[in-house]
Order: sequence, then C-alpha cells, then structure tokens
Amino acid sequence: MSYNKYAGFFAAYNASVKRGNPLSKEEVIQGFTGGATSSLKELTLPQLQEIVRQLNATNADKFNTKEDKMRKAIIAIFKKMNRPTTAAIEWAEKQGVKGEKKKFNEYTAQELFVLIHVAEKVLADWQIAIRKKILNAI
Repeated sequence: MSYNKYAGFFAAYNASVKRGNPLSKEEVIQGFTGGATSSLKELTLPQLQEIVRQLNATNADKFNTKEDKMRKAIIAIFKKMNRPTTAAIEWAEKQGVKGEKKKFNEYTAQELFVLIHVAEKVLADWQIAIRKKILNAI
C-alpha cells in the first residue's frame, strides 16, 4: 500500500474550498511561503504539516463574512479583466486606502468599499482601452 504524503494537504484544501476559500492551491502555497514557491513538492515535511494545520484550523466562518464577500467582489472585477486572483490581491495591497496600505485580508469593510469603487474604475478604463484597440484595428 502506497502512502501519498500530500493527501492531508488536499483533504484540508478541498474542505477549505467547500467553506468558501477562493484561492487556488498554488495561491495558498504562495501565501504560506511568502511567494517563494507555489509547488507542494518544494515544501519540507514540517512546512507541509504546518500548511495542513493552518488549513484545518481555518475558522469555517472566515470565508463567509461581509468583508470576504467584498474581497471576492474585487477578485471578480479582476477576473473580468482576465487577471488572476493574485493580481487583485497585489493591486489592493499596493493601492491602499487614504494613503494606508494593508494586507488584503486586513482591510475593513469601509476600506474594501473604497477599493471596490476604485477597482470598478480600473475595469471601466480597461474596457475603454479594449474598445479603442478594436476600433483602431477596424
């Protein structure tokens, strides 16, 4: 009988997805390693055990808060521009609100409201640029 050392990770990850985790497995790994890798194979056994522990410890309500729905709205706006979740997170962290930059999950509902408004403007500008490219190509 063979042992899959990644089975615990996939069980914990899949359970987090069912609770509403919007991140891909690669994005979870990148977040855990601080961007060093997105591959399970590059994790040491203690790192693998810790990421599984963290996924299992995630509060079931964490992914269903008002703030999380607002974060998902920002991600959805970036998906409309064919950008990955990581691009939305990086943008929000660099954008900041009223000169204050935070980690994506640390923004308050009020700050996320401002970020959604700005992201909608970014999407509108992107759509205008696409239309102009199409019209110039005709």
